[in-house]
Amino acid sequence: MRKAKVFKSGNSQAVRLPKDLRLDAKEVTIFQQDGDLILRPVQKTWREYLDHGRRFTEDFPDSIEDLPAEERGFL
Repeated sequence: MRKAKVFKSGNSQAVRLPKDLRLDAKEVTIFQQDGDLILRPVQKTWREYLDHGRRFTEDFPDSIEDLPAEERGFL
């Protein structure tokens, strides 16, 4: 089990996470469960992803030709 430092930040408490436990998030949800304090990265909404997510490159096709289904015999 690991330990982390708790410190005061303004009128709040903060926890300094070890480098190898850094979260790839700007916000977390926090709740208590069975006496434990649990942090989870906030999941992006579809709107956030569409507004700020990765974009397609210029060479990405606008459409793809759909090939006809293959005729196959039963096994």
